[in-house]
Amino acid sequence: MEQETEKCNFLRRLSPELQEKIQGLNTNQPIPTWPDQKRGIPNLCLRSALFGVIQRGRRKAVKREAIAAVNGLNIHYTGWRLDQGDFDVLAHSLHLASHQSTGQYVQFTAKGFLKGIGRSHGKSGREWLKDSLRRLTASAVEIRLEVHNHFGPEAFTYTGSLLDEFYYTEEDQTYFLKFNAKLATLFDAGWTQLQWQQRLALRTDLAKWLHGFYASHRLPFPMKVSTLQQLCGSDCGRLSDYRSKLRLALDELIKAEILASWSIDQEDKVHVQKTDLKVPQS
Repeated sequence: MEQETEKCNFLRRLSPELQEKIQGLNTNQPIPTWPDQKRGIPNLCLRSALFGVIQRGRRKAVKREAIAAVNGLNIHYTGWRLDQGDFDVLAHSLHLASHQSTGQYVQFTAKGFLKGIGRSHGKSGREWLKDSLRRLTASAVEIRLEVHNHFGPEAFTYTGSLLDEFYYTEEDQTYFLKFNAKLATLFDAGWTQLQWQQRLALRTDLAKWLHGFYASHRLPFPMKVSTLQQLCGSDCGRLSDYRSKLRLALDELIKAEILASWSIDQEDKVHVQKTDLKVPQS
């Protein structure tokens, strides 16, 4: 009841035309649901460099840039490159949307949202959130995914933004965010439920990307260090530098009890064993 009252008060401050638009678009949300301690994410966000590992100060704007992804997935992106912080914002936005009964708009305060993604809710945090939402709404993603089923290969395509639009009031720092209903088709192509507290406990962006990547595979197969570097969008100039960071990130996943073990073989392939698949000793 309290949330409905806040929503009505927010709408009254908008123009009649904008109120009508919001109410008209408030139709049944199509994305799946998941437990509160998890976050549901389309696999294509976890198996590509769409949300890359970008060093501070190196973010750039691109136009229809090819994004590294696993075989069978083709992505082109236009806009400011997205990182793991932007991933958190999209994931939490989808979580809020999935837990409401109706509507494509979700309402939240900057403070509550930032707490939900483990960030400071001070002035700098609030400005960062607004910038991230700008990047997500200004993005254009072109996706072609080939899915193999019992009928044979099937091509799936999507073009659009990751989030549609948002409205913000300075007075009470409240957002009304419209998520993109077409994202439901991305879930149809496969999705993963991430353990959210595990992710929030990780310190480095590379560890966060690896967490999502391995979570999207039941049985991760060995993969070359150079391939992982491409898939995560790392801008390390030398492979040796990336390999050092990779070792530290994998150790971080061990400490967080996400991985049971990891190793790099003589062919420079990374082998991992997930904790949920660890065979107990007799």
